[in-house]
Parts: sequence; C-alpha cells; structure tokens
Amino acid sequence: MAYHNRPARLVSVRLIGALAFYIAFANAAPDAILVEFSPPGHNACAVASPDPAFFVSIRTDPAPLAKANRITSGRKTALVFAGQDNVTRLCFFETPEKTADTAGLWVKSFGGGVPENLRAITDTKAIPCRFEKWVTRVGDKVLPLGLLSVSFRENLPPPGTPLVNADGKIVALIFQPAGPNAAYAIPAQAVHRVLRDATGQGRLVRASIGFTLSTDSSVPRITRVLPDSPAAKAGLRPDDILLQVGAYPTEGYPDAVNALFYTIPGEATSFVLSRGNERIERKLIPTAR
Repeated sequence: MAYHNRPARLVSVRLIGALAFYIAFANAAPDAILVEFSPPGHNACAVASPDPAFFVSIRTDPAPLAKANRITSGRKTALVFAGQDNVTRLCFFETPEKTADTAGLWVKSFGGGVPENLRAITDTKAIPCRFEKWVTRVGDKVLPLGLLSVSFRENLPPPGTPLVNADGKIVALIFQPAGPNAAYAIPAQAVHRVLRDATGQGRLVRASIGFTLSTDSSVPRITRVLPDSPAAKAGLRPDDILLQVGAYPTEGYPDAVNALFYTIPGEATSFVLSRGNERIERKLIPTAR
C-alpha cells in the first residue's frame, strides 16, 4: 500500500510546488493598467515605476500631450502628467495613491544577461514571449540606446506593456512593433536612467563628454577631443579606442552610443581605453549637454 501511495504523494508535491511558484510569480509581477492618450488618442499600458509616486508608459506619438486617462473596468480617471523623454518616449504620470515600494519590481541592469523566456503583463493577462537579441541599429541607423528584440506567438501587446522574468521583475517595456509577431522593447535600465530627469525636470538631461567617435571604424575610435571638456581634463586623446564605459563594454560604434546614453551629468564614470598596446582607465565627470 505504501508503494502505491508514493506516486500520488509525488504528484501532490509537484502540484503544490507549481502552485506555490505561480502564486509567488503572481504576487511579484506588477499590475499593468490601460492608458488612453490624447491627442491623437491611442491606448498603451502603464505600470508602477521604480519610484512608487509615478506610473511609466510609452507614448509613441511625438505630438505634445494634452491629457491621458487611466481606464479601469471601463471607467476613466484623469492622470497627472509628470514628464516625458522624446528619445525613449518614456512618459511618466503622478500617482499619489501609490505608496508601496516598487523599486524591487524592476531589475537594475543586465549583468547576468537577459533571460530567454519572459512574460508580457497586460491589463488583462500574461502573454509568454521570447527574448531574441539586443538591437543597436536598424538598417543603417544607429539607435540612441540598445533595445531588446522580443518575439510572440500571438498578437503583440500595446506599447508600455511590462516584460517580466521568472521572478516577476520588470526587465523591459514594449516600445513598438518590429514585425508581425515581434517587438522592440526598452530595457529597464533606461527607465532608471530617465526617471529622475523626466519627473524632476520634464525631460532627459544628456551628458556631454567632449569627444567625437569615428562612425566608419570597426571599433569606437576617438577622432577629436574638445578643449577644456571632461574628456580633455581626463587625458583622453585622438586615436584612443573605447573598450568600456561604466558597466557597458563597447566593441563597436553602436555599443559606444548605447553606453554613453547611460552616463549622467555630474556623476564620475570610468572609461577603459586602448592606447597603442596599452590598456588605460580614466575617471571623468560628464557635464550637462
């Protein structure tokens, strides 16, 4: 009898384990809401930002924002606009009713890489999706920051939809379609970068380093260093090759553009360079562009 009962107990344990994982995932995953923008009027998802005082969404239309409504159970509630970045299209709204700490719902960076299996959390359901690759250029155009390429087996969720990992933490927000069943997504680290500027000053404040890079070289080679710039004061020179900026390796020009997006005015940043046969490291403090 004991032998025959053993498989039943094993199945029960597995079911309980799976249920526990589902409950943990459901508790950790963020709640998305539906937002209606005007003009011209389109729907997107929004989710609590790393700062619980704000919701964050994606506004793909460059026209000035007149108003936005939160839609819940068919009812509309006006949202208070807090700021927008025209590069990433990240849009923030004040949410005074949000008091719980939401910073823990967001990954800080991708030091361990992006997980392959993700879920898109809409206002009604979770949709499985798959991370394919990083994208730093589309055709001949170098993007101002790296995006995630994500594939779906069903219809694409709206812009602003959060993508979460197995722990329920947000790794990216859907940006725009990239094909019939594919989308580009803005990484969570970009939301961290933009949040403070957009909600405090209404826009992203880009950093100025004071050098130019060759767009034709296979490596990110410095072609010019501006006098009295942060780069000049740190001792950077023409023909230096960028190897890393902060936590971001820079193998090519698009990588360097992405890395420089995350530099912050007034915050010391480590630059690793190749100068001839020498590997050097310099600290510099970017200024506001």
